[in-house]
Amino acid sequence: MRIAVGMSGGVDSSVAAALLKKAGHEVIGVTMLIWDGSKCCSGDAIEDAEWVTKQLGIEHHVYNLIPEFTQEVVTPFVNEYLNGRTPNPCPTCNFRMKFHHLWQAVQKNLEVDKMATGHYVRLEQDPDNLRYQLYRGLDHHKDQTYMFYRLSQEQLSRLHFPLGHFSKAETRKMAGELGLEPIMNKPDSQDLCFVGDSLNDFWKNHYQKSIRHGNIVDLNGNILGSHEGIVHYTIGQRKGLGIAHEEPLYVLKINAGKNEVVVGPRDQTFSDGLEASGLNWSAIDPPTKPLKAHIRIRYRSELVPATIEVTAPDTVRVRFDDPQSAISPGQITVFYDSNDMLLGGGVIEKALVLTEPVSV
Repeated sequence: MRIAVGMSGGVDSSVAAALLKKAGHEVIGVTMLIWDGSKCCSGDAIEDAEWVTKQLGIEHHVYNLIPEFTQEVVTPFVNEYLNGRTPNPCPTCNFRMKFHHLWQAVQKNLEVDKMATGHYVRLEQDPDNLRYQLYRGLDHHKDQTYMFYRLSQEQLSRLHFPLGHFSKAETRKMAGELGLEPIMNKPDSQDLCFVGDSLNDFWKNHYQKSIRHGNIVDLNGNILGSHEGIVHYTIGQRKGLGIAHEEPLYVLKINAGKNEVVVGPRDQTFSDGLEASGLNWSAIDPPTKPLKAHIRIRYRSELVPATIEVTAPDTVRVRFDDPQSAISPGQITVFYDSNDMLLGGGVIEKALVLTEPVSV
């Protein structure tokens, strides 16, 4: 089979390419250039990917997708923050950049059968309804299904994930065994790859003119301090408020209209559930009755039991079995069944009001 492997120069994509070649496939390395200076998919990453492809004896092609990335990932990310929300751009990057724009470029120029990446997810096809289904990687600490909730059946049908049944430690070990020692201990790329080492520096260096100073207030509107821009805050945040108070304070709400950050005690960060929009049901049809599932409310958060109810074609209401803290509008929530199958997900719009006090 002729397979294009999305290569970032890291150990995961490199081992995925090596395993596929070892299995007898015709492997072609492809890399997208999406940002100048980031640790992933930049010039340095391309050099590392070039070295790996030479070691493996395979072709390597680079596609410049900076305009698409800026328009479809960076600009919405910035706008969400300026509107007081906390977005996660990674699912959009995978959905639009890797598996749409990069795939189109690869198909146009290379005519491959499949595209593979080094993500820790498992992809299976239901033998009865032939629907493609994503399952959490066996290494739950590295599972990346959260990033793929938006993928369509058409996209899933052309993908392959060689590392879904391995742990990160096993992948690093295989890198050494496959002749890739120089990159076997290369650090993982960070989630916000285009931001660099500091989100605060990203704002100061690129969008300082869009950021306004404002007030930090309590639930009654009393001014407790000032902030240097709402983009520096997220729901549930405690550190960096710069307020002397008799009890610890947490960010409860970000009011973009008033340019205010609302803070309060930790027990006020909890809620009974959430509402989400932009739903994509990747493995099942939209449920017609309340559905018990396990919910992730942000990347790397623990799964929590909850009940999902579809309230509109594009919207769900989720009620947790137990109250959860720091539900952030703009973040992604995803749903799993008891067998680790990704059911779907959407964008958090708001937290549901807590009906009974919690003790913290």
